[in-house]
Amino acid sequence: MLLATAAFLVATTWITKAYLATRLAGAPTLPGLRYAIKLDPTDSLYHLELGRLLQYNPAVVDPKESVAELKRAVSLSPYDPEAWRSLAMALQFEGRAEESLACLWRADKLAPRLPALQWDVANAFLLHGQVAEAFRHFKVVLAGSDQYNAILFNTVWEASHDAGQILAQVIPENLPVEFSYLDYLLRRSQFDDARSVWQRIVASPDRFPPAQAAAYLDKLIAARRPAQGWQVWEDLRSKGAIGPLEHPTDQNLVINGDFEQEALNLGFDWRVVPAPGTYAGIDSTHHHSASHSLLVQFSGKDNINYANAVQLVRVRPAHSYRLSAYLRTQGITTDSGPRLMVRDAYDPQALAKVSDDLEGSSEGWTQVMLDFKTGPRTELVVVGLARLPSQKLDNRIAGRVWLDDVNLAPLP
Repeated sequence: MLLATAAFLVATTWITKAYLATRLAGAPTLPGLRYAIKLDPTDSLYHLELGRLLQYNPAVVDPKESVAELKRAVSLSPYDPEAWRSLAMALQFEGRAEESLACLWRADKLAPRLPALQWDVANAFLLHGQVAEAFRHFKVVLAGSDQYNAILFNTVWEASHDAGQILAQVIPENLPVEFSYLDYLLRRSQFDDARSVWQRIVASPDRFPPAQAAAYLDKLIAARRPAQGWQVWEDLRSKGAIGPLEHPTDQNLVINGDFEQEALNLGFDWRVVPAPGTYAGIDSTHHHSASHSLLVQFSGKDNINYANAVQLVRVRPAHSYRLSAYLRTQGITTDSGPRLMVRDAYDPQALAKVSDDLEGSSEGWTQVMLDFKTGPRTELVVVGLARLPSQKLDNRIAGRVWLDDVNLAPLP
């Protein structure tokens, strides 16, 4: 009974001390942490927290005591990478570079795949001018987490200004990271460097949806690089991200002109963009050939300026072409109905033509044609369905129009 009572009292005292120490350490104040250490001096966490407090809190900062407490923490818990990292930071602030690096090496060996720790380790090596070693750790960060991507790309760019080196030494073979780095280079208009990243993405055995390349394609097209954009489109086709039908022929430069495939809404395929007061989509109830067409329905609520069902088509400068399509209307109101349209993708002053409009209801399909000649610098045109705003009082358009068998071919 006496032995049991004594053991109970000892255990109760130990548990009480541990509980009080934990509660005191939970509030990171200097008196609280000191008392927690007095109650339980063998817990490395209390020494670690006190060392950090003395290092970072301006009110109680004491670098020497901070180093002492952090050394005590690593001696009590030599396998805690966070303790070694904190000691390395404290030694760095004291100007003890060699000791700091030794602690970083120890932290790295204990947690070689922990992104948060590797981020600090990488920055510390970068601070010491060890760029290659820092890049090795940054690569681990990118492989394990995406929360550092933006600041990490900026950091390594400022350290190197060499996109090739960054791609080889920092960017892991990981599609999400590679696409993120690609977007970073595009925001900086580094198109040549972006091409190298894209080539590595395409060479990867991993598959990805074509929508992931949409931003790259749009940037190239917006930067007046349609030839490079087309090469990306061809890369997508060769990789199997888009089907073989998404390719022009000598007889028709328009892709999917019969709408037998769903519009990809990117690159050089059809872009059917939602617009207020309209519906647009692939339809199987009416078609000129095969089994589908594009339907656009107007609600009658807006005098809409519509150019939301279009495709970008590569052409040659100073050449003659014929654009043709079949249209069918039902209940089209106002004096301005749907038309066929073509214009220069960059300079409407160089080329902008529309066909006569269609109103009311047609008995069947009407073939519409536009002959045009490209300007001396026209390499890319926009073709598709358009509706110009009406200038009359009764100007809100309603009704339906179907578009099918769109064809663009060079004239002899």
